[in-house]
Parts: sequence; C-alpha cells; structure tokens
Amino acid sequence: MVDPGTLTKEDEAIRQVLADLEHQIENMVTAGRTVERIKEEVAGGYISSASTAYQEKLVDWMTCYQQVIGAFERFVQSTQGANAILNQAEEDARAHAADGIYYGLQGD
Repeated sequence: MVDPGTLTKEDEAIRQVLADLEHQIENMVTAGRTVERIKEEVAGGYISSASTAYQEKLVDWMTCYQQVIGAFERFVQSTQGANAILNQAEEDARAHAADGIYYGLQGD
C-alpha cells in the first residue's frame, strides 16, 4: 500500500497509455482521410447548392477534427514529457542513494 505522500510511477502502465494514445491518433487520422475522400467524391459527382452546402459542412468538420487531433498530439507529447521528467527524477534520486535520500523517500 502506498501512503498519500509517496509518488509512484508504473512504467508499463505509462507505456501502454502512450501506445493506446498513438493508436487512437492513427485511427483519427484515418477517419479524417475517409471524410476527405468522401468530400472529394461528393464534389466530383454532385453539382447542386445542397452538395455545396454539404461540402462546406464537411470542410468545417475537418477543420475542427484537425484541432482535436492536434490536442491529442499535444496531450501525448505532454505525457511523454512528464514521463521523462519522472524518469530523470528517479535517476537523480538513485544517484544520491548513497546519502540515504532515495531510500528515505521510498520509505525503506
């Protein structure tokens, strides 16, 4: 059991979250490409004011969707950065283990 004052980090859990997020971004990019393809098919096959309005809505959707993908990418980068900081802090703590700081923080 971890007491409330102890920071723990599960490396495998973080790796899995990052892998899942990367996979989600890939799926989102694929979905965006599918919508782009549909828009191009509609533009090539249908000439009407309704088609134009539909295409404009698709462009609006794609613009917003790109913003969502960008937010996911920034979240992944932030998570990777936080993981790197925690890894460095752990390495620094181990470097000072001889003076008892690291083991004291771990409750050993």
